Amino acid sequence: MFLSRRRLVLIGTVTVIVGVIVLLPLILTITLPDLSAVDIIVKKIELDDISEDNIATLKVIFNIKNPTSQALTTSKIDYELNANGESIGEYTKSYVDIPLNGRPQLLSNRDINISSVIETPVLDEKIGLDLRNNNQSLQDIKWTINGNAIIESGFSSAPKIFNATW
Repeated sequence: MFLSRRRLVLIGTVTVIVGVIVLLPLILTITLPDLSAVDIIVKKIELDDISEDNIATLKVIFNIKNPTSQALTTSKIDYELNANGESIGEYTKSYVDIPLNGRPQLLSNRDINISSVIETPVLDEKIGLDLRNNNQSLQDIKWTINGNAIIESGFSSAPKIFNATW
């Protein structure tokens, strides 16, 4: 007989496996909530030090708000930092090499602060002078950040593009 019990089980098993492979992208996107609700802002920018070589050590503190009902995490934040309209540089805060349970947890209906320490040359003399004369105050500088964060949930991830000012 052509359709023996073994062949029917084999055909059924292959059909299920092919179905899962074909539907896997759809299944993965279902586990990720609407990322338009997630909000990324710059909470604060601190100047740790500015050397005689005009190398500034800055601490950029991001605040990520997760109003969804799912816990999320992030693996990487890429951003460009601008001071008074001048690009300071492009930077990355990465958790890619850290297992999922060690990455920052964006718990549901909560917010979290993530800090990124960068070293950058201060090429604009006016900004360097402002930093030294104002007791390293950053309040007189208009900071803007354009970035992209990878937000993850379960088995899926998606980019979240954000723009922030401080």
